[in-house]
Amino acid sequence: MCRMIHAEIYKLFRTRTFKVLCIVAVILAIISIGTSKIMSSEDFFRSSLKGMPKNQQDQYIEQLQKINNPSDSKVVIGNIGMRNPSKDIFHPTARELFYGSFGSGVIEILLSVLIASIVAGEYSSGTIKNMLAYGKRREYYYISKLIAISIGFVIILGIMVTVTTVGSTILYGWGVPFDINQALQLLKIFIATSIVGLGIISFIMLLSTLIKSNGITIILGVVIFSLLPTIISFLYGKYTWFDKIYESTLPYNWALVTSVHAVNSDILKAIAVGIITLLLTLSAGIFVLKSQDIK
Repeated sequence: MCRMIHAEIYKLFRTRTFKVLCIVAVILAIISIGTSKIMSSEDFFRSSLKGMPKNQQDQYIEQLQKINNPSDSKVVIGNIGMRNPSKDIFHPTARELFYGSFGSGVIEILLSVLIASIVAGEYSSGTIKNMLAYGKRREYYYISKLIAISIGFVIILGIMVTVTTVGSTILYGWGVPFDINQALQLLKIFIATSIVGLGIISFIMLLSTLIKSNGITIILGVVIFSLLPTIISFLYGKYTWFDKIYESTLPYNWALVTSVHAVNSDILKAIAVGIITLLLTLSAGIFVLKSQDIK
């Protein structure tokens, strides 16, 4: 199995899709920094509102601040992309932008593209048939894929977070005295997010193994992790039973674990959801692969 893992990791680094996604991660991080820089300029906002009286400009800006960070809520349902969770959008800090750099609803799309290429792509190319023809155990093959994709995910996520955090630190400063506790907090959040990400990877891998299609894998990833949370935002808060179900899903817990207002109990809950999802979907994925007639 170690040889299979090594082979899958080698294939990952040789895959053009992975290289392109790393470049996309850098571009997204730069866009995030640039957007925060534009939004931090009060003069820019006022110049775009110069047709309004000053009191109306003040009201508009105050409303914008509330929309950006409503009542210090942990999760803003339907909030997609690399966010700016700053309390004051005109004075952001790198610490706050770190939490917004994980790209809720964006990283899942990148993962869908990567998994479609690595998993579904091997069905269409016939590579999986050749691999299994050598007597490779299917569960080892599946787990090797999961490990390789997980490594790719951590690298892509690390690029997004690191570039955004370093760039915003240069522009705005950290916001509070940086010490060992701050460093450990960053590491804790990144590890916790990575664990939730493993659940997302395993879930998308299961879908990709079932449908065996690159395009449909990507479409389902976009729908489930980007469009669906936006639709659900209109229903959230209306039914208690619905809220409890949604709060146990991967999109919600990804947003929760990367919230600047999350506490340890929130992080542990998100980790638990990620691990449970990983175990369930991994078992289901192996079962599906073993049941398939691959010739």
